[in-house]
Amino acid sequence: MRKESLYPFAAVAGQEKVQRALLLALINPRAGGLLIGGRKGTGKSVLARGVAELTAQKLLDLPLNATEDMIFGSIDLEAAVQEGARKFAPGILARANGNILYVDDINLLRTELLTAILDANIAGFNLVERDGISFSHPVATTIIGTMNPEEGSLSSQLLDRFGMYVNTEDLTETAPRQEIMRRQLDYSRDRAAFRAAYAGANAKLAAQVAAARQLLPQVEASEAMMQLTANLCSEALCAGHRADIYLLETARALAALAKRDYVLPQDVNEAATFVLPHRMRQQEQQRPEPESDQEPENNTQDQEQPEDQEQQDQQLPPVPPDPDTQAENQDEPQDDANQNDQDQQEQPEENQEHDPNAPAPEEQVSAIDRSLLMPKLLFDLGQDRKLRRGSGKRSLTKTDLKQGRYVRAAMTNQKVTDLAFDATIRAAAPHQKWRPANGCAINIKEEDLRQKIREKRIGSTFLFVVDASGSMGARERMKAVKGAIFALLQEAYQKRDRVGMIAFRRTKAEVLLPITRSIDLAEKCLQDMPTGGKTPLADGLAQALLTLYNRNKQEEDLEPILILVTDGRANAVDDSGKDPVDEAENIAAKIGKAGITSIVIDTESDFIKLGVARKIATAMQARYFSLKELSREKLIRIVRTTAS
Repeated sequence: MRKESLYPFAAVAGQEKVQRALLLALINPRAGGLLIGGRKGTGKSVLARGVAELTAQKLLDLPLNATEDMIFGSIDLEAAVQEGARKFAPGILARANGNILYVDDINLLRTELLTAILDANIAGFNLVERDGISFSHPVATTIIGTMNPEEGSLSSQLLDRFGMYVNTEDLTETAPRQEIMRRQLDYSRDRAAFRAAYAGANAKLAAQVAAARQLLPQVEASEAMMQLTANLCSEALCAGHRADIYLLETARALAALAKRDYVLPQDVNEAATFVLPHRMRQQEQQRPEPESDQEPENNTQDQEQPEDQEQQDQQLPPVPPDPDTQAENQDEPQDDANQNDQDQQEQPEENQEHDPNAPAPEEQVSAIDRSLLMPKLLFDLGQDRKLRRGSGKRSLTKTDLKQGRYVRAAMTNQKVTDLAFDATIRAAAPHQKWRPANGCAINIKEEDLRQKIREKRIGSTFLFVVDASGSMGARERMKAVKGAIFALLQEAYQKRDRVGMIAFRRTKAEVLLPITRSIDLAEKCLQDMPTGGKTPLADGLAQALLTLYNRNKQEEDLEPILILVTDGRANAVDDSGKDPVDEAENIAAKIGKAGITSIVIDTESDFIKLGVARKIATAMQARYFSLKELSREKLIRIVRTTAS
């Protein structure tokens, strides 16, 4: 983008924290660069591109469709054709040395490319060994990335490689929003005049950056400041030592910006607001569980009493329900006054069912809690060697179709069907000096041909296996369960996934919905699904394994996600008389051995917990979540299991 058309950096209103972080990134490249997160339309790209006017450094854009040779460099075709010599042609990373490398929507860049770029910048050099050449060049660039978290996140190891992270603000006040509109209208009418109006403010910021960069080598951090830095990183439970180094370097940049050659505690504390936020996730994992089972206020699941209160209530005689108010409170969460009735529902089935063909009197149909907030699904399935076909927006996969993004080229023993012209030319170029002229600009042999390797996004297949037994209906637990599944169905619709549903209750499991793309049909099955009866957990898992096995016969490239929702209280005994829990664990082990990617959502919330669902998750090699934990999770990271 031409500088004369850029929106002035100083003219951006309401994003002072992001502007300050960008100045620090310019002042000290050793601070590790900057990652800017925020929703669409909050000025992330405008700020990142506008900061280039404050420094003599160039800003190089890295396009998302860039290939490996474009980024890291490759053979010089002109020298190869004319001289028959293998020389290195620098890529974007070489040109970014000593400059700024900007990546818009960095979370959409291929993971292996982003990892290699960040590693090369940290190491300080880029080693290229390809196309018959071996070349190394220095890399010292300031990486600035922007991302919209709604379009996907970065893994923790990639986030840790960025020194600073800051979010753009969602301005809700009327006055700043009006000011943004006024400035944008002025910019649209006359860009030259608008830029001239803010030229002085931009020049002042540029002078501050230049003075701070000149002062930075003289800025010293005392032992006390190093100790304060280490204490802050230790309290934040940061893994590794990158946080300590980046925090100290950011504090030095703040001191230089303040025209000081020494670091103060206020510099370290302010630097922590940029360096630690994206590294503090372990704090949530290691903090002790709260003594009470209460949910956050924005969660519509039933508020449950603390464990000590429940223990006290168990020592008191049950209070009979008031017949005058029982009808009024029918749709409300059941409290301790109705707990006696719920305990009767969870009693052994032989005391409840008399006619297996007649509808059980304890059956009920719970509503869907449509206000339940579920975390986003983040897939980390990696890349396997299998070429997959399909459509959707969920995860990347290799494909043999002439569709998708061209990511690399490769030699093939089969017929080339999708020619990688650039890679073919590079393979043939060094040999032109010795090949006879054939009237063409370049003589290409069959051994030079390269096949394109493409990637595209496809949808996933979700198979929900839902416990619909009587214990799931207690304390309106099923209402929250249906809300969780409904939230997952909504995301599946957005990603063009396919879904199927199996419910197990009474004596067997039933396929309520074969695998289909009809999310509306899945929602209807979820809405009408009753609860009641025993818990044939083993049969539910067996039916899921059979369903996926039969489906895999039809679609060999099927890669399903099995989501089991249960409290684990298996109590349905089959004709063999085997222990129902042991039988469920055996089938779960078969699912894990088959390499099926699985999630187990444990709905058990009673005072005495059996923990069967966690054992099932271990046997399935599945990710385990409790229904209460989901309200505290920001995302569900799904990883591919491997068959043993």
